[in-house]
Amino acid sequence: MKTILIFEPLSGGHRANFIRWLSDAASEYTGCRFVFFMGEDVGDLQLETLSWWEKQKKLYNLFRQACEKYKPDHALILELTHLELPLILFGSPVPLSAILFVQYPELPRGLKRLLKHWKTRLLLWRVPIKNLFLLNGEKSCRFLTKHFSRRTRFIPVSDPAPESDADPEFAYNTPAGKRICLFFGAISRRKGADVLLDALERVRPETAQKNAFYFCGEPEAPYRDAFQEACERLRSARPDIHLIVENRFVPDNQMMAMFEQADLILMPYTRPEYSSGILALAARAGTPVLGPPSGLLGRLIRENGLGIAVELTPEAFERPVMLDEELCRKFVARNTVENFSKPILDAVCNEA
Repeated sequence: MKTILIFEPLSGGHRANFIRWLSDAASEYTGCRFVFFMGEDVGDLQLETLSWWEKQKKLYNLFRQACEKYKPDHALILELTHLELPLILFGSPVPLSAILFVQYPELPRGLKRLLKHWKTRLLLWRVPIKNLFLLNGEKSCRFLTKHFSRRTRFIPVSDPAPESDADPEFAYNTPAGKRICLFFGAISRRKGADVLLDALERVRPETAQKNAFYFCGEPEAPYRDAFQEACERLRSARPDIHLIVENRFVPDNQMMAMFEQADLILMPYTRPEYSSGILALAARAGTPVLGPPSGLLGRLIRENGLGIAVELTPEAFERPVMLDEELCRKFVARNTVENFSKPILDAVCNEA
């Protein structure tokens, strides 16, 4: 029997769902033995105190140790980004497949895109990567297939939302008549939390009166203090802004209720070349989003009628945000758990 190592020591948030979905589907692949190497296998990594390179080196050493321990025929890395440079420098002990989060073909032409293109070329030349999976990545996969060796297959997979019924007991504690605007998930500069807070400080009083703004999620370590200070400044400068910040775990059924009962999902991401499970959650709930104008996210919002894709300014909150229900239903129908797990496990089992 062939052994496949599924490596994800940072298995929090969105990626915990990936692990669960792959684990549920793995029982159908009787010719393979799956070993899941997750955060609980290594305890507290304490990555917050490490430099960028120390963090990457630590994760790479964990990967090598897992390969030495389990001797897999093939490894699936669920987040390639943190391991790209160590793999280029030191190679891989086993053939690989991986999810590539950053879809640089969705970036505008320029130096950043060119550098990422050459880094990808070097990675694919240096490392035996058999399959790269891209979330909602049909366009990027066509580009990469055209430009790179056939040794690596580029496979688009869905980026689904958890399949859960909404908690009937949940309700927002919001004054009647206010539009509920929800920012959900990890709070960081990459997700535009600072851009959002800056825009809120400058909205017109009439706009503030009509809206309630909810942040629900944990601030990422490098941004934690700055986020708290920015919230305090906003409350001091604009007491008319209805701002609620909740840093807590939210089970899937309550998360779905929050999305269904919200009127608008805020996605002011500054790195729109990533896919986002938040977009799938909003679509499943039938709630429109306000997202970035460019990149993968901006294109998905426009093509699937999921809301509006504009620069986040104070005036953006005054624009009507509509959902195209037919296009949204088609988007949800494509982005299923099966369309995530099956292409991945089919590919890695055929390689092992």
